[in-house]
Amino acid sequence: MAGLPGRRRPVGLGGPALPLLGLLVFLGPIVPSVSAEKAGGNRVHVTTNRLDLLFSLDGASPVTWRACHPSCAQADAAAGTSVRFTSNDDPPQARLVLHGPGPAVDLQGLRFTADLSEDTRAQIVTFRSDLPVDGVRLVKSFAVSREGYEVVMTARLLGPNATAFMAGRRLDLELDAGRGLFPAPAAGFAAILERVSRVVVGEGGVRVVPDDRREPLALRAGDWTGFRSRFWAMLQRSDGAGVLGPRSATSIAVVPADEPGRLSWRYTLYSGPLEKDALTHADPALEQMLFSGLWSWLRPLSFALLFLLRGLTAVVGHPGLAIIALALSVKILLLPLTAMADRLQTQVNAVQARLQPGIDAINAAHKGEERARRTLALYREAGVHPLYTLKSLLGFLIQLPVFIAVFDMLAENFDLSRVSFLWIQDLSRPDELLRLPGCVPFFGCHLNLLPFLMSGVSLATLLRFCSPVLTPPLVRRQRRNLMVMTLLFFLLFYTFPAGMVLYWTSTNFFQLVSQELKRLRPDRRQVPS
Repeated sequence: MAGLPGRRRPVGLGGPALPLLGLLVFLGPIVPSVSAEKAGGNRVHVTTNRLDLLFSLDGASPVTWRACHPSCAQADAAAGTSVRFTSNDDPPQARLVLHGPGPAVDLQGLRFTADLSEDTRAQIVTFRSDLPVDGVRLVKSFAVSREGYEVVMTARLLGPNATAFMAGRRLDLELDAGRGLFPAPAAGFAAILERVSRVVVGEGGVRVVPDDRREPLALRAGDWTGFRSRFWAMLQRSDGAGVLGPRSATSIAVVPADEPGRLSWRYTLYSGPLEKDALTHADPALEQMLFSGLWSWLRPLSFALLFLLRGLTAVVGHPGLAIIALALSVKILLLPLTAMADRLQTQVNAVQARLQPGIDAINAAHKGEERARRTLALYREAGVHPLYTLKSLLGFLIQLPVFIAVFDMLAENFDLSRVSFLWIQDLSRPDELLRLPGCVPFFGCHLNLLPFLMSGVSLATLLRFCSPVLTPPLVRRQRRNLMVMTLLFFLLFYTFPAGMVLYWTSTNFFQLVSQELKRLRPDRRQVPS
């Protein structure tokens, strides 16, 4: 999310980590700021450990809404990161809109008074204003969590005429995806990662609301709805059932269920990172947002790999090194499957080498239906199924779920956001070694080094490949096929986040090392089956 205020410039390997550590030790620990104060004649400022909100007395809604990780104090000290869900260029967040018969009442146009209070869990600001109707007062309060990313908003209508005023009317909540939630535009295939979606999270899992949806969507009690990017989310949960009203792709309107005589409303808002501890602190159901694009049976594997990566980070001391160690660990864990895949491939290669002279002779002498008939006859004579080459795919297909789980984990891993490594400024974005004089369609505006290293290692692996059973022409054909795959992987990975490309580069390197070690062993041909 390029250009977000409060972004830190990460300290990577070889950076000024020790001087910075010494400075922090000298200055003492960063103490989280938790405060609420009236900022001038028209503003109320509430700051907690991880949230920073500025309210306007006109409308009693946040005009600035910032979330920080790991804290706002560290983000302000360039040791953390933050995102603005609402800023000066956005409409106020969490707006209440009154609908119904009779004269229109613009709640955002009301002038409120504010009172500040606190308890052990939250900083609380309470706003009061009289409606332009005799005997009706609106009271809004925001309880901002001291340690979490939750804000509890309540609204009440008081006064002797409140019930009569609300007859036939309803109170909706409107949220917008602020400009700060949108990441920097991404080139190539990475654009599928950098997008903001409207979602509904509940017992039925995570549902993405299409941008072009214009029909109302029913919400059950306990459902969360709002916006998510790759690393951050702004969500709300009301205290009852309701409907997600039809709105544009960058806004939502929550319409409460029709309850005659209702005079109070309560909403819980989550504005924070897509990180397990933060999400479960607000509601364990929000954990469903992690790796939500995977099949349910594959998500536990991504969580296990995330746990392994965090453990490796604790051991080696840096996420970049941990990704390399993860590639080695996964390769070791998959050795039994890799051995089976190699054995199947060797069997296919042996059969292919045995049949190829006969196939070449048939291709040279016959065409069309006669060629197909004689080829099938050759397979029958050799006792080989015509689809025997698919046997080599079995070993790959068994490993495929692991590869998918690894890449989804690396793509959505909040721990990699804003983390530098070597020349890479951010492991969650392309490595961007140099800025190009101009932008190239699909490839973007930067020269990314890692995809070239990845492809170079792949080419070295296939050029060093040697099969004891394949004939030289078949080896050359296999190398051509692998070169095409290398080119396709280069195009696929060029604009992907550096953490993902670093993992695949490391995997290719360990494959090259494994291949070279096998070449040092005595030649042991496997008997094809």
